[in-house]
Amino acid sequence: MRVLVLDVYPDRPYRVCKDNNGGFGTANDYGDGLVARLLTWMVARAVDFPPLHAVQTMGELRAAGHDVEYSRTFPAGRAKDFDLCLVVSSAVAHETELTAVRAARAAGLIVAAIGPFATVVPDPYVAAGAVVLAGEPEFFFHGLNCSAAEIGALGPVHDIEARVDLDDLSYPAWDLVFRTSAPKMGFLGGGASIPIASARGCPYSCAHYCTYPLQQGRKLRRRDPAKVAAEMAHWWHTLDVRTFLFRDPVFTASRRHVEALCDAIIATGLPVRFGAELHLKDLDEALVERLYRAGLRMVYAGIESVTPAVLADAARQTIPTDAQEATIRLLEKRGIKVKAMYIFGFPADTRESVEHLIDYAVALRSAYAQFCVFTPYPGTPIWGTMAGQVTTGRFEDFTQWHLVFNHPAFSAADIRELLGRAYRRYYTNPFWMVKLAKMVLSAS
Repeated sequence: MRVLVLDVYPDRPYRVCKDNNGGFGTANDYGDGLVARLLTWMVARAVDFPPLHAVQTMGELRAAGHDVEYSRTFPAGRAKDFDLCLVVSSAVAHETELTAVRAARAAGLIVAAIGPFATVVPDPYVAAGAVVLAGEPEFFFHGLNCSAAEIGALGPVHDIEARVDLDDLSYPAWDLVFRTSAPKMGFLGGGASIPIASARGCPYSCAHYCTYPLQQGRKLRRRDPAKVAAEMAHWWHTLDVRTFLFRDPVFTASRRHVEALCDAIIATGLPVRFGAELHLKDLDEALVERLYRAGLRMVYAGIESVTPAVLADAARQTIPTDAQEATIRLLEKRGIKVKAMYIFGFPADTRESVEHLIDYAVALRSAYAQFCVFTPYPGTPIWGTMAGQVTTGRFEDFTQWHLVFNHPAFSAADIRELLGRAYRRYYTNPFWMVKLAKMVLSAS
């Protein structure tokens, strides 16, 4: 088959990423204040990468002998060059994707929608003319030997079975993405940078509102650490990739696994740098040292809220604030930057709890801070109680920086004002600016 992997995005002045948020995506429209707008502009230019599951699917297609092309726009004049069009689904580009499905169908192509969002919300894609391949698409295309017409006849929704282990999958086809634009993650350093995964699945209680279990399930599935390190070395030598972002929902979910992975990366002898999202509760001095030696230079830590009643209502488990601060200081002392991530507008939030959260973030002074907005998503348990409160009919409004439901304490304008104020207070705080200067000097 000749396959077009179509990864379309709405035209926005901010970064739109389909890989974040369990494949539902986020759109970094940080707020309306001057500082928030400046950060929005900077991130839009510094960070850009496609969803890992789409690139993994491309690798499986190519390994099975199919011709594959990746594009972010529909090449209307070249529709005859393809037998099948795979549209990469998301929430943050949903309406744009439906337009692309219709355009591809009008051009005579068989179209299939892939990814977590189409799996959870298949009907709009089916109505637009696509077959929905529900589940992890790389497993469907692993070793696949069939025609586009046979795929088109599977619909309207075909459930994918995970027929092989993660270690049996091929390498993602990053070289095809690099033909148009090299992915970048400016906060990890210059040059090309790509997402990678050492495990899938997330067993934690925040599945109450988090979408990662919808994408990967609750069971933790691990890759062989030696094979992960070998893949990193492969991209180092073939694409000159020096930095990586691990897309495991919780990188440290298994201590034994992450220790073995660190050892395997160190054994390659390559001075890679990488970032990862993890739970602060999993770290101690010995593990931090091992992670640093392997190349960890950026930690993404979800603090979310610091009000116990808000966390309990959202079924979010965390560690005490003094333990959070101690762990962050341990990481920073070793030269690992921390991006602390906070959420405004949990259902139980009040103005007092949000103000308290901003105060805490400013006092904590991690290397970076991200403030976003609680968003209920289809498929999550909390959606069952909140769907009737949603105030928009467009999934592209589900950016995680706009309020999309009727909140008892805040209007949408209130939340935008709080976001702008939080970013202004944080990034213009003289103590943080001194810290920034030290980080710049130590990196020079």
